[in-house]
Amino acid sequence: MEDIKVLTDFQYDALKEVGNIGIGNATTSLSQMVNKKVDISLPDLKLVPIIKVPIIVKNAAPVVGIIQQLKGDSSGFLVLLLSKDSAKLLIKLVLGQTENNTTFNEMEQSVLKELGNIMNGTYISSLSNFLGIALGLLPPNQVYDMSDAIINQIVGMMSMDVEDVLFMRTEFTVNSEKIDGRILIFTDSDSLTRILGAINKLLGK
Repeated sequence: MEDIKVLTDFQYDALKEVGNIGIGNATTSLSQMVNKKVDISLPDLKLVPIIKVPIIVKNAAPVVGIIQQLKGDSSGFLVLLLSKDSAKLLIKLVLGQTENNTTFNEMEQSVLKELGNIMNGTYISSLSNFLGIALGLLPPNQVYDMSDAIINQIVGMMSMDVEDVLFMRTEFTVNSEKIDGRILIFTDSDSLTRILGAINKLLGK
């Protein structure tokens, strides 16, 4: 039976701190984008075995996934998952209106990509600066599908092994409306070890 990796208290605190820094930057960018005050929190962060990821993100309806490939010192992908209702609400905040249907037109897809780019990019930028390792993101792709299909697509795009995924639940509050999102970081085992090792070095380990 494979060992289940668990973040140490220090690793958890460091990643949460990075998340809070990134969220601060994202809050500023999103507030300017929607011209309204946006609050973002990070209520949940943990390492999840890849086999359990489809379970924790399972949704009865299709979801929006904004997918970006990592570049630099780590290999893998980031994905921001949003329910259709959450995605439509965010689009409405940016554009002032949205089409009332189950699909997303070209303009709406562009907005979602930019929102994902802000959320994913601010976290990766903060992680890179905090740990002193080179990390970046390629331009985003947007998909609308069942959550398990999106996860399978990402795993299929990774030619390297992936055992554990860093899972973060985010919560947006705009005009008293709460919007839940999920950010998942898929990396191969070597990249994850490198990231966690860089965190341990901060403690002098």
